[in-house]
Amino acid sequence: MNTRLMKPRATRFTATRLAAVLTALCCCLVARAADEPSAAPAGGDAEAAKAPRPRAVPVGIAHPEPADDGAAGKAPEAAPVKFSTTDKWIVAGYNNNELVYTIIVSNEDTRIIHCTALMQGWYFENGKKLPISDRQSTTVFPNQPAQVGNWMDMDQPSGTTYTVKCRPS
Repeated sequence: MNTRLMKPRATRFTATRLAAVLTALCCCLVARAADEPSAAPAGGDAEAAKAPRPRAVPVGIAHPEPADDGAAGKAPEAAPVKFSTTDKWIVAGYNNNELVYTIIVSNEDTRIIHCTALMQGWYFENGKKLPISDRQSTTVFPNQPAQVGNWMDMDQPSGTTYTVKCRPS
C-alpha cells in the first residue's frame, strides 16, 4: 500500500473546527441582518427603503469650538522635559584623518522623550568651504544618553552651532 497517495482522514478535531467556523459565520450573518432595516417597509413603499438615512449633523456645520474663557476645559500643561546635551569632535577613519561631529542627548526625566537636533556648521567639498544645516531626531529612554547624529568632514575651526528641543513621547 502506497502511503504517499492516501489522503488523511478527517479527524474529530477537524470536524469540531469546521463546526465552530460555521457557527461563528451564522452568528455574524444573523447579527448583521438584525442591524439592517428590512428591504420593504411596513407601508410597502420600496422607494422610501432606498432613500438615504438623514444625517445626524447638518451639512456644512463642523464641530464648533468652545468659547475661550480662560483655562476652563483645557488640559494642564505637562512638566517641562529634563535633558542635557553635549557635542563631540571625534577623529575616525582608517588613517584617523576624518573628523566626525556628534551631538549626544541625555534623558534626565522619568518619561521617554523624543528629541530633535538642528545643527548648523561648515564642511569642505572639493576644497571649497560650504555651509550645512541638518535636522535629526531620536527617541531617548529615561536615564540613558542617545546619539542624535554624526556629521563627517566638518570644519572644526569654523565651529558649529546646534539646538535641541525635546518633548514627551
